[in-house]
Amino acid sequence: MKPLLFRVPTVDSRSFRVQVDDGPHLYNRLHFHPEYQLTLIREGVGTLVAGDRIDRFQPFDVLLLGANLPHVFRNDPAYFEAGSAQRALSYSVFLRYNPADGPLFGLPELEHLTHLLRDSIYGVRIRATQPNALTSQLEELHRLRPFEQLTCLFSVLDQLAAHPNREMLSATAYEKPRRPDDHQRLDNVFSFIMNRYAQPITLEDVAAEASLTPGAFCRFFRLHTRKTFSRLLNEVRIKHACRMLQETPDSISQIALACGYGNLSNFNRQFKAITGLTPGHYLRAVDQTPLPGNTDLKNRVKNVSDPVNAY
Repeated sequence: MKPLLFRVPTVDSRSFRVQVDDGPHLYNRLHFHPEYQLTLIREGVGTLVAGDRIDRFQPFDVLLLGANLPHVFRNDPAYFEAGSAQRALSYSVFLRYNPADGPLFGLPELEHLTHLLRDSIYGVRIRATQPNALTSQLEELHRLRPFEQLTCLFSVLDQLAAHPNREMLSATAYEKPRRPDDHQRLDNVFSFIMNRYAQPITLEDVAAEASLTPGAFCRFFRLHTRKTFSRLLNEVRIKHACRMLQETPDSISQIALACGYGNLSNFNRQFKAITGLTPGHYLRAVDQTPLPGNTDLKNRVKNVSDPVNAY
């Protein structure tokens, strides 16, 4: 069974690598790598997993993910349909840096960037709804000469370090796993949930996906995610319910059914427990947050307070 240690391709001895991913969907396996990853999502939407956080990603998200932080950008199901016209585009920098070596490149002027990289073990994100100076720099990075790329990278990290709306993603820092096969199990479980969340899922079903007994699976899952399986399943379902409330005209009962809840009372209870709002209050909050010049609910900005922390 192969571990999901993602090996970033290298072609020389440079300290960082610039990469553009342009295709039907982004890499959709839960993975980790020793490099620090700075990513701009330019096109595409879907589910983000970063450590113990499950959330949505969207265009103009800028993320800094620390070394060995488990993560995945999983596009919505429409991106995987045969003949889909959906596209995903991201710009990334993979940076080699060992904190044990001291400040970044040994320069005291870069000490604040060293602190930023240390924070990134939890995942750092800045959200925007339109192009800005920061996103434009990341889009142009791959076209620059190596020295210009380095100075541009420092500029981007400097802006991230000083940004007032910077948010931490994971509540837990992660180290490289001692048993990398566990990442394969977690990826199998996560993929199973993402593909089947709208259907009934039993503990026995998901334990079989991990090739464990139900009791062993519960211990394994809580050890690696700090969550119970039922909590994770509810958070995935409610996160998709939030998306549907923002993007579709469906009724709350229709959305509850589409997200795997046959009981509306249970859906309402789980929704409030996870988001802090009832579905109706959440919908009204979304309806009161229009994009400038756009009043259609499908195009409302997706930055309504919606705290979901899971893995």
